[in-house]
Amino acid sequence: MQSVRFQEFGSPAEVLRVEEVEKPSAGAGQVLVKLRARPINPSDLLTVQGIYGSLPELPATPGLEGMGEVAELGEGVKHLRAGQRVIPLGVSGTWAEYVVAPAARLIPVPDPVSDQTAAQFVVNPLTAWLMTVEELAVQPGEWLLQTAAGSTLGRVVLQIAKQRGFKTINVVRRRQQAEELKTLGADEVICTDEEDIPERVREITGREGLQKAIEAVGGETGAAVVDALGRGGVMLVYGRLSGEPMPVDGGRMIFTSSTVRGFWLGEWMRAAPPERQQAVTGEMLRAMATQEIVPPVEAEYPLSEILAAVEHSERPGRSGKVLLVG
Repeated sequence: MQSVRFQEFGSPAEVLRVEEVEKPSAGAGQVLVKLRARPINPSDLLTVQGIYGSLPELPATPGLEGMGEVAELGEGVKHLRAGQRVIPLGVSGTWAEYVVAPAARLIPVPDPVSDQTAAQFVVNPLTAWLMTVEELAVQPGEWLLQTAAGSTLGRVVLQIAKQRGFKTINVVRRRQQAEELKTLGADEVICTDEEDIPERVREITGREGLQKAIEAVGGETGAAVVDALGRGGVMLVYGRLSGEPMPVDGGRMIFTSSTVRGFWLGEWMRAAPPERQQAVTGEMLRAMATQEIVPPVEAEYPLSEILAAVEHSERPGRSGKVLLVG
């Protein structure tokens, strides 16, 4: 079978190769899944570069999510059937034609949910849902600020905001992104090329500042959001797209009793009880089945064109995710 592989950590354009490897078999309690679609996420590329929070042993196959169909049932697996569409939860190495997963970690895909949506179930929609609904508990009518608002996760946040009734302040770099996000339901947009984040936040919130924010850029952008937090405000950090550290004014945090803390989906999945995970994933699937949450897709590439796909995924201003299909 075909598999995208890397023998050493480094630039994806330099170290990724498509190789022929032996197709695995399902053991007892396992399922062989023939994958149909997998997204290219920043976490995948950071893993290839060797700078993600959890790294595989080399050589390795990238990919932390995807969807496919049941190709082979291992001994003792009774609740699934051949050809059934499934999402492997917490299974790595999805940039391959097949992957073996524990049967207990497979989520059946409802018929109304497309392959493209199911393939993106874990990293972006689940992270967006957990941060806004579970961690920050944003209420109807409240403001939530998000950076990297034009990203796939940012667009999912807009869909969740519409569903849950909260308002969004969306930070982007360019004015053309602002107009596009407005058409998708963004309440306010701040363009960092021409506007000051704390100043605009004070105008929008009547000088009160932010109570809730999610941040993925780091550097000066992240620091500006911290400066925009009001008394008791909370900011969740889930990315560092700029690659720059965030200079934070500790004195201001003291006198506003504000909080900045990290959020990592991998840690939540390790710590959350199984029943909580089932409840959250069930709610997410329901929202996807009713098309309240549909992660956008910009392009699809076969595995054999991995380098072109990675190059596309790193272009600024994308309107959706790049998927590896087939």
